[in-house]
Amino acid sequence: MSNPGLRAHRRRTIIVPALGLCVASFAGVAQAEALSAEGAVSRAARENPSLRAALLDAAAAQHAARAEKGARDPNLVASVQGEHSENISRPGLSGGQGIDGAASRSIGNSIDANAALRYTTDIGTELELGTAAGTSWNRTTWSGASPLPENLQIGPTYTAQAYLSARQPLLRGAGRDSQLAPLRQAESAARAAESRRELDASQTALDVLSAYWELWYADRAVLVQEQALGVAQRLSSDAKLRANTLGTGSEVDVLQFSTSAASIADALSQARAARTTRAIELGRVLGLAPAQSAALEAVSDPPELGPAPAIDGLTRELRATSPELAALRSDLERAQSRAAVARDADRPRVDLFATASVGTLWDDSADFSLSGGRPTYGVVGGVELELPLGSGRYSEDAARARAELAAAEARYQAEVDALSASVSSLGVNLDAAREQVELTTQTAATAGKLAEAERQRALLGTTTSQNVVTAEQTLREAELRRLRALVSQLSTRFELEHSTGKLLDRFAAVL
Repeated sequence: MSNPGLRAHRRRTIIVPALGLCVASFAGVAQAEALSAEGAVSRAARENPSLRAALLDAAAAQHAARAEKGARDPNLVASVQGEHSENISRPGLSGGQGIDGAASRSIGNSIDANAALRYTTDIGTELELGTAAGTSWNRTTWSGASPLPENLQIGPTYTAQAYLSARQPLLRGAGRDSQLAPLRQAESAARAAESRRELDASQTALDVLSAYWELWYADRAVLVQEQALGVAQRLSSDAKLRANTLGTGSEVDVLQFSTSAASIADALSQARAARTTRAIELGRVLGLAPAQSAALEAVSDPPELGPAPAIDGLTRELRATSPELAALRSDLERAQSRAAVARDADRPRVDLFATASVGTLWDDSADFSLSGGRPTYGVVGGVELELPLGSGRYSEDAARARAELAAAEARYQAEVDALSASVSSLGVNLDAAREQVELTTQTAATAGKLAEAERQRALLGTTTSQNVVTAEQTLREAELRRLRALVSQLSTRFELEHSTGKLLDRFAAVL
């Protein structure tokens, strides 16, 4: 006779763990973060550190280009200075310099101001337009006998001058290629950074999508194993019932189904571990910590990709659409500009220069008035030559720049060839992946019908446990292959769009 207290204790020991399991499951569901593919890409665009670094690099390159453009603006140079000086001279001798028996002290004061506008043209002409103005006044005193007044004041005297100077290089430094090289290099660097920003954005989107659909596959693989485990446990329970209660089964059937259930439980454990690692990988590209990443859940269904693009057309358009090739072309432009600058530096420097000026001097003293005269004019010009003694460094710099340019051209062509081959291979793989999806879908459907038929036969006792286990295993493997084929098709299509620069168009709204 059974003990009621024992039965109540057993019910409590069963109910309490079950209640704890429900609470834990509810907590896991509450903490899970459902994420769509578009949402994952959008989140990565905001939080991925690699993409943020690419954005900052592009911004820095834009600032550098604007700085070089600003360096071409004219410069205004102005100065104001004052001076006070004193000078004492000895008494002179009769018939010599100075005045007999008189020592003099001269005191001078002056204020000068200058302003000039400097500009270098695109062909290297250095222009300077300036003005200078000043005033000075002097006082001289004698300590001995002198025919001049004891205190002689001269001034204030005023001066004014305007000038225009020009210097034109004929060899080194002449021409737009030499003068605009820093600006062109900075602009090429900005374009390269912008292209690499697009490339990094596309690569980030590709990494996110790859990780997302791998997590999607891992989630579905867990579901497949859980469903298979549920079926195996039911078959094992039915076999035990037939063997121990009805007497229509055998212990071999029980062992066969129990072994299958244990094997599926092991596969389920591995699938759950793989699912967690896939979630952590997705969180990494999203900029999340591993503790937050484990709760991510991929909820999107595989999108309709539409017809596959023509590979020949993609290959022909590759140079125009690929951001990677655009960045390399910008690097090639910089190498060409550096080579031109190095060739220019290897030439002698021959400059023509000229300066023209006009000025005047006047004061307001009646005794020393200089007013009424015409201004003074001046012109100076010449040729300046600079030649290095010996081979110097410039010839080797020019040779190095030419070698770097040839290397950049070779790298660009190598990348064109590599991308063309990669696009062609991805086109072949995409066709194969689409065919694999069709074949695995048919195989999974057939395997499902076979497994259901074997389960029905098992209920009727017209088949063996081995046949049922084999059919269930075939169904499980076929479903996993179908899911894997779907993910492979998506990954190949996205990688093809990334290689041809079209992946960002798909996610333009979220990026």
